[in-house]
Amino acid sequence: MAVSVTDTITAAQYNGVQSRINTILGAGSGANGYGQAMASGQVVVGNTITAAQFDALRTDLNKANNHQSGANAGVGDIAAGQVIGADTSGAATTEGFNDYDTATSTIETNRYSIDAGNATVEAGITAARTTTWNGTISHIFTVGFTDANARRYFFNSGGEIRFSAALSGQSGAKSNDWSTMLSNMGTITMNYTSTSASGTGTDTVIGNDELTGTYQTIFTRTGSGVYAENDYNIAARYEGTGGKTLRFRIQFRDDDAGDQQAADAGGTDGVGTAGPAVDESVNGNLSSTIQQLRATGVNVQVATPAYTNATTLA
Repeated sequence: MAVSVTDTITAAQYNGVQSRINTILGAGSGANGYGQAMASGQVVVGNTITAAQFDALRTDLNKANNHQSGANAGVGDIAAGQVIGADTSGAATTEGFNDYDTATSTIETNRYSIDAGNATVEAGITAARTTTWNGTISHIFTVGFTDANARRYFFNSGGEIRFSAALSGQSGAKSNDWSTMLSNMGTITMNYTSTSASGTGTDTVIGNDELTGTYQTIFTRTGSGVYAENDYNIAARYEGTGGKTLRFRIQFRDDDAGDQQAADAGGTDGVGTAGPAVDESVNGNLSSTIQQLRATGVNVQVATPAYTNATTLA
């Protein structure tokens, strides 16, 4: 909480700010917490707050803010012997206690943000198929964290699971439609609370925090025209102790049953009859690619999970 001019800054007020930044940068709980070691700690009520303790708090604020935005928190270094004011210390306007409070509020607001310079896009797992197919084929895989907290830290710190697919070297109208559909959806990203595509498709407000032990569809992209029955969809759920493992099921559903061929001019009546429906198989080189965005900066770094295939486009 902010303080006013003439107020004495108490251990309880310092501890309030320290507790808030610990909730974001430290272990936290639920939707909060990056799981990082803290430089600062609580001050014993009744003790004088030292310059070293303010330095430690400033270090934690800078770590969190730098992770989120690439810049420090904008609070000044308080030296031993300075009188700490509400908004200034001496001539410095960034060393007042309220600057620490304001910086903490900004970090809380931006807690899921991650600066591009503090994150790395990394390979997850892939699956490929070169033989023709029809009906439904699936790419099922797991993302295993060491425990439920590691999963929390990954997503709370801005982590993402990314999906993409492609069909190349194909021929024929149906296969061409599949290729276009997969290309147009772009990259699908699941973060802490939503799943969305860089291209086109049906996004959802289901992310890591909304997952349950039952599959939920988090994204769908359908075909076009006479192939509108076909779709690519992703479903996700958690499993294992405390939900430490995520399971994803990607389905390529070729549900188009074929269309009746046009009538020919044969037959005794000169009109002819329509031919049977023709359902083509999908051909070409199909691939499903999974990547991750992970916090890897010097201020916040979380452990990478393990990816394991269960079904590879079968």
